[in-house]
Parts: sequence; C-alpha cells; structure tokens
Amino acid sequence: MTEQNWKPLFRTPMSTVTRVLRSPAFRHARERAAVTIESPVELRALADRVETLDHEDAPLSAVADRVASAVRFLRATADRLEGEPVLPAGGASTAARERLLVAGLHYLVTPDDLVPDFRAGGYLDDVLLLTWVFGAAVTELDPYLPDEPAVTTEE
Repeated sequence: MTEQNWKPLFRTPMSTVTRVLRSPAFRHARERAAVTIESPVELRALADRVETLDHEDAPLSAVADRVASAVRFLRATADRLEGEPVLPAGGASTAARERLLVAGLHYLVTPDDLVPDFRAGGYLDDVLLLTWVFGAAVTELDPYLPDEPAVTTEE
C-alpha cells in the first residue's frame, strides 16, 4: 500500500447538531437574523409566528419554556430598539448570541428545513438546534425565564 492510495478504514460521523448548523436552512436563518435583529417590526412579526406553533405537544414541549422566554426576548429587544438603539451591554459577543437566538427562532418557523416539519418527527431537528442555541445564549435568555412558582405545602 502506498501513501497515495491510503484511505482510513473509518470515517468520523458528523453529529446531527453539526448537520443542522451547516444546513442551507440554518444558513438562511442566520442571514435573516442579521436583518431581523435590527428591526422592531420584524422582531415582533417573528415573535407572532413563533407563538402560532403548537408548543403543547412533543417534541416542542421539551423546549416550550425556553421558546416562550425567547419570544419575550424578541419583544423586549423590539421595545429597546424603538427607544434608543444601542449595542447590548456585553458588546459584540452578546450581540452575536442574540443574533443566534433570532436565527434559531427563524429556523423553528421555517417548515422546509433539514427535516421538513410536515414529516413525522419533523420538529426533532428544530428542538435539537434550539437546545444547543439556548445553551449557547443562556445569559441572554435567563432574564426572560419565568420565576419558579413558589412551592406550597398544604397541611
């Protein structure tokens, strides 16, 4: 065997998250996010589209609380932009994570993505991507999460 025709006998599989992140649908979602994040009207329109999805049933129910928080983030960002547009307090890295949140929500409302939403299991790629995005942007999303309900004990 010569060096020229040598090929490895195994191939490292690409993770599903990597496939979603490299998909044309997510690439398009990132492009849309760059424009959307600067427009209060588009932020509110995206929030409205996300709210029309059924978050009660699986698999979206797994991330429903985070999606609701992301919608609150969209509306608060739109309000902030209407006041005095400023770079987020964390600077460029915070702005990048905010764009990532918007891109994830764009991906969610795009029906023809890596696994089309109208097929069985169609929202699994969306949930996988959103889980990753919500982890990456946890600092930006945290202020919009609902407070934990107080646990009461009845005697």
